[in-house]
Amino acid sequence: MNEDFQTNKLVVILNHDDEQSVMAALVMSAAIAATGDEVLLFIQPGGAKIVKKGELEKYQNLKGQPDPVDLFDAIQVLDGRVILCELGLPIWDMKEEDLVEGIEVMMASTFLFEADGAKMTFSY
Repeated sequence: MNEDFQTNKLVVILNHDDEQSVMAALVMSAAIAATGDEVLLFIQPGGAKIVKKGELEKYQNLKGQPDPVDLFDAIQVLDGRVILCELGLPIWDMKEEDLVEGIEVMMASTFLFEADGAKMTFSY
């Protein structure tokens, strides 16, 4: 990579599907996207269920928290990428057609190439 090149790419990794992890990852991803930086939200198998149709709604109405569906929509509207590790599908008996629209599915090794040059990584 050219040393003069400054990337505006940031990575958020979601490892879990507990309320705190999901909301933190969505809030950070939406905030990054809102700044105009490129965000890659990579969802590992432990958090994979949140991208199944109807699952994000289970995190709505959490005390003091924004709407997770609105955050997810904002990430996509602002050109953020939501990427699911392909191992999350068979672990949770899901197929790609079970996922909400706009989810990319890829191998972890492919994601590493996509994330190359990111200036920061957040993990939840």
